[in-house]
Amino acid sequence: MTETGKRFSFSKAFLLVLDVLTAFLAVYIMFAVRTSETVIAFSRKAGALYKLEAFLFYTGAALLVPVFFRINNLYKYRVIASASDQITQIIKSYVGLGMLLLTLLFFLQDRVLATSARGFWLGFELLGMLLLSIERSVVSYFVRRRKFLRDEVVAKKVLIIGAGHAGETFALRILNDPELGIEQAYFLDDDDTKVGTSLLGFPIVGKTTDVMRAAIDLGADEIYITINAIKRERLLEIIEECKKTKLPIKVFSRHFRIVQDDVDGSVLSGALELPSQITIHPGLIAKRIIDVLVASFLLIVLFIPGLVIALLIRLTSRGPIFYTSYRIGKGGREFKMFKFRTMYLNDEREHREIAEQRLKEGIHMGKPDNDSRITPIGRFLRRYSIDELPQILNVLRGEMSLVGPRPCLAYELQYFEDWHKRRFLVLPGLTGLWQVTGRQIEGLSLHDAMILDVFYAENFTIWLDIKILLKTIPVVLCGKSKV
Repeated sequence: MTETGKRFSFSKAFLLVLDVLTAFLAVYIMFAVRTSETVIAFSRKAGALYKLEAFLFYTGAALLVPVFFRINNLYKYRVIASASDQITQIIKSYVGLGMLLLTLLFFLQDRVLATSARGFWLGFELLGMLLLSIERSVVSYFVRRRKFLRDEVVAKKVLIIGAGHAGETFALRILNDPELGIEQAYFLDDDDTKVGTSLLGFPIVGKTTDVMRAAIDLGADEIYITINAIKRERLLEIIEECKKTKLPIKVFSRHFRIVQDDVDGSVLSGALELPSQITIHPGLIAKRIIDVLVASFLLIVLFIPGLVIALLIRLTSRGPIFYTSYRIGKGGREFKMFKFRTMYLNDEREHREIAEQRLKEGIHMGKPDNDSRITPIGRFLRRYSIDELPQILNVLRGEMSLVGPRPCLAYELQYFEDWHKRRFLVLPGLTGLWQVTGRQIEGLSLHDAMILDVFYAENFTIWLDIKILLKTIPVVLCGKSKV
C-alpha cells in the first residue's frame, strides 16, 4: 500500500472510530439522564433503569451506526465536505436504525427492555442525531479547509455527455485534478464527426441516445452532463435518460448555474448532483405525512404569537387581518392562499402593471422592498417571512406543502414557457429552492426561478426537502428579502 493509501485508510478509520465514540457518548448521556435522581423521583419504572441488558442493547446499537452511515454515503468525500448533506444523511441513517431497533424490541419482548422503552428509544435517536450532527459539522469544517481527508483519491470510470467546450473544460480538469479520483472518462456527443475520435485522449464512443448501452458496456461509476449549447427541453430529456441508468449524475451547464453550488456543495464545485430516480408514490405519501405532522405542531406552537401579530395588524391599519388571493397549485388547479396582510388597502392595478412589465422583461417578480403600500408592521413581517405563516392552513388543507415551488398568480401563466409548467407536478410550498438560493441574487430572472422550480419538481426526495428546510432557517433569520 502506498503512503497516500495509508493516510487515506487511517483518515477513514479515524472518522469511523470517532462516529462510534460519539454514538457511545449519546448512549452514556441518555442513561445518565434517565438514571438521575430527578428522573427516578418521577418514574415508577426506575427499577429497570439500572439493568445492564438495556445498556448493552443500546451500546450494541451504537456499534451499528457506521453500517448505516456507510449505506447512506457518509464516508464519501463529497458528502463529508458538506455539513448540510451530512445532517440529512445522519437523520436518514438514524431513522433506519431506529426502525431496526423497534423491530428487535417487538420480537425480543424482553421485560427489562420493554420498561421505559419509548424513553430509551427516543433518547437514543434524538441525542444520537444531535451529537453526530455536531461532530460531523466540525469534521466538515476541517475537510473544506484541507485539514482532513485531503489525500483521498477514488479511482472510477465516468461517462461524460457532451464533447463541446464545456466537455473539453471538464476533461482538462480531470487531467489536472487528481482529487476528482477519475481514472478513465468516455464521451458521448451527437456530432457525427466527433464520434470515434477522442477529446484530450478520452474516447468519444457514441451519441447521447446511447447512454444506457454505454453505461453498461463501459462499467461507468458516474455520469457527467457537460452541455451548454442545447435547448433546455432537450437537456431535461437527456437528464431523464441518464436517470434510467440509476447511476449518480452531475450536471455542468449554464442552464443550471442558479442551482449548482448552493444545492450540491460537493467537491466538484459548480457541479449539480441529481438523484438517479424520481421519488414516486411512497415518497409523496411520506411527504404528506410529514407536512401534516409538522404543520399541526407549528399551528399549536405559533397560535399565541399569531394572535399577537393579528392584533398588531388590526391596531396599526384599517382592513382585514388576512390577505387572500387565488393561486395556481399542483396540476394547474386554483386555490385560495392565506397571508397576514402587510399592505394598506388600495387599488392593485398599478402594482399588477409593474409586475407584468417585469415578467415581460424576463425578471422574476418577488416582494418589492420599497413599495409605498407596505405598512410599518408589514415591512417587519415581510423581512422575516412571517406574513407567510397562515399558509400552514393551506398545508393542512392539502393545497400546499412545506417545501415546493412558490404558488404563482393566474396572470403570470401567460409568461410561462411550456417547460416551465413542469413545476406544477408537485404541490406548491411554503419554502423552496429559490427561497434558499435566489433571495440573495439581485434581479433574479424568470428563467433562473423556473430552473429551480422545475429541478425540484422533477427531482424531489424527502432528504432534499429536509436539506431545503435546514437552509431556510438561516435565510429567514437573517431577514434576506431581496427577491
